[in-house]
Amino acid sequence: MTAGTEQPPLWKRAARFLLAFEPVRHARWEIIVLRVILAMLFWDIHTSWIAFDNRPLDALRQMTALSQHNDVKFESQPHPNGVATFINLTFLSRDSIETPLRLATGASLILYAVGVPAAFSLLLPLLFGCGVMTLANSQGGINHISQVLHVAMLAIWLASVWSLWCKSRGRPLPHSFSCGELELDWARQSIMAGYVVSAISKVILSGGEWLTTARYVPLHLVKNNDMEFYESLNPAAQHLDWLPQVMMDHPALCTLFFGIGLPLELFAFLGLRNRRTALLFGLALIAFHVSVTQLMSLSFVFNKWLLFFLFVNPLGWISQWRRRADR
Repeated sequence: MTAGTEQPPLWKRAARFLLAFEPVRHARWEIIVLRVILAMLFWDIHTSWIAFDNRPLDALRQMTALSQHNDVKFESQPHPNGVATFINLTFLSRDSIETPLRLATGASLILYAVGVPAAFSLLLPLLFGCGVMTLANSQGGINHISQVLHVAMLAIWLASVWSLWCKSRGRPLPHSFSCGELELDWARQSIMAGYVVSAISKVILSGGEWLTTARYVPLHLVKNNDMEFYESLNPAAQHLDWLPQVMMDHPALCTLFFGIGLPLELFAFLGLRNRRTALLFGLALIAFHVSVTQLMSLSFVFNKWLLFFLFVNPLGWISQWRRRADR
C-alpha cells in the first residue's frame, strides 16, 4: 500500500466518526410528531397527566378535563422569585383569569401541534406556564422540575421568531434548515447548555471539590427517604435505607458513582455534534437521571422525555433507515 493511500490511524477514524459535525435533519412527518409530543409535555404543566402515563385512558381523561385539582392555589407570594420580585403574579390564581388562560393555552398548543408557527402559537403557553411556575416557586421552596421544558420551549419560540425574520429578509437559515429543524436544533442546544451550566455551577460552588464532596451524598439520601416517609407514612420510602450505609462504608464507590455525572454534564455539548453523539449522551444522561430517581426520589421527568425524543430520537433513526431503504 502506497503512502498516498494509507488510512489514518484507527483512533482518528473513530474520533471523526463520533465527532464529525453533521447537522441533524428531520423529515416533515417527524417534525409534526415531535411538535405533538412537545405540546403534550407542555400541557402537563396545567393537567399533570404524566402522573397517569402508565394508565393511558386515565391520562387521556386527565388531559381533556380541566380538573380543579390542578388549579393555581397560591394567593400570595411570600418569597418572590424571579419576575415575581417585581410583578405580583397572584392574579393568576383567580378563576376568572386562570380558567380562560388555561383554555386558551390548550387551544394554542393544539395550534402549535398542527403547524402554526411557534412565534404565534407558543407565546401564550410560554408566558402563562412561566407565570404559574414562578408563582409556585415564590412560596418558599424552589422546584425546577419544569425548568428544562420551559427553556426548551423558549428556544423553540425564539427560533421561530428568528426564522420568520430571516424569511422576511430573504435570508436562508443556518445549514439550510427548515423552520421546524431550526426550532428543534435550538431546543437541543438549550437543553445541553443547561447541563453544562449545571456542571460549571457545581465546580464553582464546591470550590473545585465536587468529586471529593460527593462522599456526603449518602446523608442526602437518608434525608430524602425520611422526608418522603414522614410525609406519606409509606414504608416503601425507606426500602433503600441500606444503601447510604454501604456508600458511607465505601466512599470511593460513592465518589465514582455520583462524580461521573459531572464530566457527563460538563461535556454534554458534544451531544450536539451529530445523531451518534446525541444518542450516546442522551442514553447516558437518561441512565443517570433514572439512577438518581431511584436513589433520591427526584423525578426529572421532563429531562428524561426531552432527552429521549430529541437526543435518543427513535423517530429520527427510523426516518434515516427509511431514506436508506428507499435508495
